Parts: sequence; C-alpha cells; structure tokens
Amino acid sequence: MGTRKRDAMALAFGGAGCCDLRTAPNHLPDGHPERTGPPLYLCGIPGRVGGAATKIMHLIRLLHRDFRITAVAPEIWASKDKRVRQILAPYGIPCVLLKELPKKLDGVALGICDGDFFISGRARGLKERGLRLVWSNEMMFPFKGEAEAAKDGLVDRVLFVSPFQASAFAEIYHSTASFNTGNYIDPDDYCWRERSNPLFTLGRLSRPDPTKYPLDFPVFYEEMGLKEVRYRVMAWSQDLRKQYRWHRFGPEWELLAADKESALDFLYSLDVFLYPLGHRVKESWGRAVVEAMLTGCVPVVPAGHQFDKLLVHGESGFICREFQKFRRCVRELYENYPLRQRLSRNGAAHARERLCDPEEHRRRWIEALTF
Repeated sequence: MGTRKRDAMALAFGGAGCCDLRTAPNHLPDGHPERTGPPLYLCGIPGRVGGAATKIMHLIRLLHRDFRITAVAPEIWASKDKRVRQILAPYGIPCVLLKELPKKLDGVALGICDGDFFISGRARGLKERGLRLVWSNEMMFPFKGEAEAAKDGLVDRVLFVSPFQASAFAEIYHSTASFNTGNYIDPDDYCWRERSNPLFTLGRLSRPDPTKYPLDFPVFYEEMGLKEVRYRVMAWSQDLRKQYRWHRFGPEWELLAADKESALDFLYSLDVFLYPLGHRVKESWGRAVVEAMLTGCVPVVPAGHQFDKLLVHGESGFICREFQKFRRCVRELYENYPLRQRLSRNGAAHARERLCDPEEHRRRWIEALTF
C-alpha cells in the first residue's frame, strides 16, 4: 500500500493504543451467557471517519456478545496500528493478517466495503480455510473482481443495505443467496442536541469524492438566497478544490479536511444538512443523512435514491425534486424556528426508533450470519 493511501485510511482512526490484540482474550463480561453464533472473521478496518469504517466499529459493539470475533486486517500496518487496537481492545478482539490464520477454520468470514477484497486473494484465502463467505459491498457498483467471484460461487451470501442497492446487483448475484440487513448506526454515538448557532448554518459531510457533489455545488448553496448564513463542508479535498477552482469561496464558507473535527462536533455545528448530489451518483442508503438526523440536524435531500425510506417529507426533513423546492424548504427552515425545532426533534426520534433500533439490527445480523 502506498504512503498516500495508507495516510488517508489512517484518518479513520482516533485515540491512543493499548494492549496487544494478538494475545488479548475475546472475553465476555462476567455472568453473560455464552455466545451462540459461529466464530466470525470480520474483514475490514474499524474507525471513526468514513461510512464503512464507522459501520464496522458499530457492528463490533452490536455483535460481540453473540459472535467470537476476530478482525482480519488487509495490511500489516492496520494490524499493528494503535488506533485500531483502541477500538478493538474493550471487546478483547484480536487483529491478525490472513496469513496468520490457521489453514482450517470453522465459522463465517464477513467482508465489508473492501475495494481489494477479491483481487487481493483475501476472499479466496478465507474461503479455502473452510469459512462461509459473506459479503457486503455498501456501494452501488461492483468492486474489481467481485462479478467474477460471484460467478465462481465464491460468495455464499451477499448482504444489501436496501432493496434499491440490491436492484443494482441483481444481474451479478442472481444465483447467490442474499439478505437485506439495512444499515446500522449506533444511535448513542449521535445524541440529539438543541442548536444555538450564532449564524444559521448549512452544510454537508460525505466522503471527498467529486462525483458526490453537483457540478454547481457552491452556487447551489449560495442561491438559497439567505442574508446571514454560514456554509460548512467536511471532508474537503484537493480533488474538490480542483473541481471548483472556478468559484470564489467567500468568508462565509468553511471547507474542512476530513480529520479537522469529529463527525459529531461537525454535525452539531449545522442547522440544516443540505445534501444535493452529483448527477452520476446513486446512494445505496444514506448513512450521513441518518447521522445528521440523530443529532438534530434537519436534512434537505434530493428525491430518488433511498431517502424516502429514511425520512418523512415535511415531518422529519424535506425531499426535493427541483432547485426551487430546495430553496423554498431551506428558506422556510431559516425563517421559522419552531418548524426547525419540530423537524429536528421528529427526525432524531424517527432515526433512533425506526432506523437504528439496536435489538432489531442485532436480530437481522444474527440471521444474516447464521447458516
């Protein structure tokens, strides 16, 4: 792995290191019933930045009482990273490389949104050890080698976060067993907070992929027509700076790097999560939108995608088909504080109770990982 890629992935982690996980016991608290699920080999890197890394971290919290988990790192640097250890250590989860695993194993291997999972040989190496292979792509497009792996029968079960995502993979996985897990976010990581920003603040948080942004992004925000406003964006990148080099960003803009603030602090700084998307992008679910809702940030999102399954228009946010509708909804939130408060509370309650119920997700995941 190159230095640039390694440094970028390291942004997903935070905090200091602790014990050596190769010898840490995968223990349960005293008095807790024994795990009933199979051994689970979780392939990926848990972290605090990025949808896949955060999802892995939250799944570990959700499932460590049901499965004896081993983290399988894609690279040696990740297996030794102190920040990875900080996330895994409270659950006694070891972190190893594929080559360090025994040649024969029982249980399930779960890969989550790892772009090199198939072409690196990790998927086949896990399968050859006798593990059932479960795969969750998370995106709306296949990774390199994924279609070939599905055709060869390498994947025993494919997981989807939504029927919308499943439809995009219908041809590739037509003969593979599938399961819709939804997308789990630990709601206690994103508690609701009443906003008291000195200036009304619009913003968004997403991975720094230029295709996630509409070509007119800065003008889209500015043409909301608000007199006193602040715009905040995270995570901004060199590629995004290049894409919008034609625009002069004034002092009302704050364009933050991925690691500038925690996701929670950033979302607390926003009144409205204004989320126009690029014309080439399809969202498989909308993790950043639900995180925003949990904190009390009101989402204003485009029609289509999966957003109508995440929020109720006019009750927990707004779903808009054209620019003028975006503008009307944002101006109404700007001018009507009681409405903003009501949607803030409704959205947080809806996300916590309907989208992120831990026991419901735990039930789904136990079913998805049991053969």
